[in-house]
Amino acid sequence: MLVRATAYVVMNVYAVKMAGVFMISTSTVIVYTKIVPRWIAIIGFIFAPILLLGSQYISWGIIVLPIFVLLISTQILINNLKST
Repeated sequence: MLVRATAYVVMNVYAVKMAGVFMISTSTVIVYTKIVPRWIAIIGFIFAPILLLGSQYISWGIIVLPIFVLLISTQILINNLKST
């Protein structure tokens, strides 16, 4: 029981919060380097508080990071296919 509670706390307090910090830092890099359109960075800045503040209250909030990564990856793939 203690192990399960510890694992839950680690996942919700540490991993989800670090995902929010990752989204903020990635969005900041996107704004400065312009590797993908700015609207993706804005989406990242909007989604990050969902992970940082609302992960305990919003059960679907964990899916925000994979959606953000999918947006960035798709845009980079499209840009690479256009340049070749």
